[in-house]
Amino acid sequence: MQPKKSQTHTLFPAVVREYQYGDLPINTELYQRVKAFQQDHRVDNAIAKRNLATINGYQPDVVLHEHWEQDPVWDQFLNTCVHPGIQAYLAEHAQLAGWPTPGFSYTFAASWAVLYPAGAYQIAHFHRNIFCVMAYYARVPIRPRPEGAISFINPHVEATFPPEYGWDYHRNFYPVNGTAIVFPGWLQHYSHPHNSQDERLLLTFDVKLLPPD
Repeated sequence: MQPKKSQTHTLFPAVVREYQYGDLPINTELYQRVKAFQQDHRVDNAIAKRNLATINGYQPDVVLHEHWEQDPVWDQFLNTCVHPGIQAYLAEHAQLAGWPTPGFSYTFAASWAVLYPAGAYQIAHFHRNIFCVMAYYARVPIRPRPEGAISFINPHVEATFPPEYGWDYHRNFYPVNGTAIVFPGWLQHYSHPHNSQDERLLLTFDVKLLPPD
């Protein structure tokens, strides 16, 4: 006998969206601006001051969306890559997970840049009380995998079962110049070190939802 009603529910999905913007000229401009921070004695390395997830890298101790608010290059970057990517993610998340519902908007809770020299990486962490995170890779040395990968840890307890059960412990993404990845703030992740003499540049945005008025 067939049931009168049958429905599949996807509970608590982790929606991750990846974009490839390509090796835009703006990537070089962003890199040059972050390198200028590194040469400026007035700008501290936040990694040396606070207990952060990044190991052996350089993170200028500035809030990018405040510091560069009047910078035309920054404004171009936001309007070309950041805002369209976040808005598309919100729309897809609403379609797949049922929220945010219409009327919600968003703001940046934080934004920062990190330079990764050879051997630098990030330990496993998540972004507390943040709806989603956009990670934009402006500069990525070409290296053999898994160097430089970002790994998302499976949040379900089945991921700790033996591999023959078929549950992946994590999922790797391999960014290149101009890759953007948007993911939930609660999703644990870490990055792999690379061994190139060239630096990797990552710009990150913490996104908070604003409820309707």
